[in-house]
Amino acid sequence: MSESTVETTEPTTDAVDTTTTTTEPETPELGDAGKKAIAAERAAKRAAEKRAAELEARVKEFEDASKSEAEKAAARAEAAEKALAEMTERALRLQVATEMGVPADLHEFLTGHDEESLRVQAEKLKAATAAQRNNPRPDPTQGAKPNATGPVQLTRADLVSMTPDQINTALTEGRLTDVLAGRA
Repeated sequence: MSESTVETTEPTTDAVDTTTTTTEPETPELGDAGKKAIAAERAAKRAAEKRAAELEARVKEFEDASKSEAEKAAARAEAAEKALAEMTERALRLQVATEMGVPADLHEFLTGHDEESLRVQAEKLKAATAAQRNNPRPDPTQGAKPNATGPVQLTRADLVSMTPDQINTALTEGRLTDVLAGRA
């Protein structure tokens, strides 16, 4: 009997086919139809192994995609927890400020992260603003009034084009008060 070489394919995890050659004795009872059937069987086996490797790669791809989705979900959960903590802290800050009587425009200066530190800061802020409230404020009934009725005041530029008699008349009418006081 004569021997011929036969190729066999082993299953692999990647898409590259590895083949080994073995020698099998050629059987005389097989004929051309048997040889064709064996060749077709071997080709089908190689195609099936290639398809299995492709499908395995797709499964791995889907697993990786689902991992990234899980990571995205974890990041969203972390962001939500952070936002919740910030909102809780802000609510506590507003509650303490309201209870302690801190004016609304000064709430931003309360920077503590727990109720005790916020109360200490609120007391200090309240004491500092109370000292400012005791300072005298300007009396709006004194001084020049923005919409006061009186003579229209002249400026230095107006004086340049006036004669001495016109300047004396303006002085007696009280129209040079701002110029003489250095305000115009």
